[in-house]
Amino acid sequence: MRRLVLALLLGLLGNLASAETLPACTPQSAVGSRCEVPLVQLHPTQPGVGLMQVADERARLAKRAGKDSPEAFQTYLIKKRIPIVIGPDGGFYLVDRHHLSRALWDNGVRQVPAEIEGRLADAAGFWPTMQARHWAWLKDEHGKALDPATLPATIAALPDYPYRSLAGYAEHAGLFRKDGQVYFIEFAWAQYLGEQLGWRPIERATLPATLEAARAAACAPAAADLPGYSGAVCPTH
Repeated sequence: MRRLVLALLLGLLGNLASAETLPACTPQSAVGSRCEVPLVQLHPTQPGVGLMQVADERARLAKRAGKDSPEAFQTYLIKKRIPIVIGPDGGFYLVDRHHLSRALWDNGVRQVPAEIEGRLADAAGFWPTMQARHWAWLKDEHGKALDPATLPATIAALPDYPYRSLAGYAEHAGLFRKDGQVYFIEFAWAQYLGEQLGWRPIERATLPATLEAARAAACAPAAADLPGYSGAVCPTH
């Protein structure tokens, strides 16, 4: 069954050229414009992804690709377009949707719709500006600061941060809210949950029990200072 779905996806991708309507992204693309960019050219601005969540997204994408026409699937990708910044080197830097980008890559997609969020020409101030605008997360899973030079060079090279997956599931369970918050909020919760849960292994088989432990951690007093804290799932008395 998995091979059949993958074959349908790859067959669909082979027909996407006829459905494309966006121009190619270039270093001169206007801010606010939409364009097509090869995934291999996208520079990650965070150090890892939750591969368990990537696997879930892969399955959703494969299911949609199997039932959609090429035009409908392209329309979906345009709606989910990847936000990028053009750097001083003319490169394309992700500011969000690392998980979606990785899932598309792992499913065989090689070119995606994008939207130019900004252009930063000052090389010396590039990464400080990226951080100030919440367009980059330069800390590892444990909260240790990272040199931007150590970030993975490509989407395909992003390693697994299991607690980033847990944070994503915690958000879906209502343990915190991203609405109106800055990008990368999940990493703050991933670090917090890891510290509270003693960095126990994250496995799909034990995910329900782990989420219950995460719920208790999300209701602890220390969680109130985290971005996106809502307390909606916490006892009122």
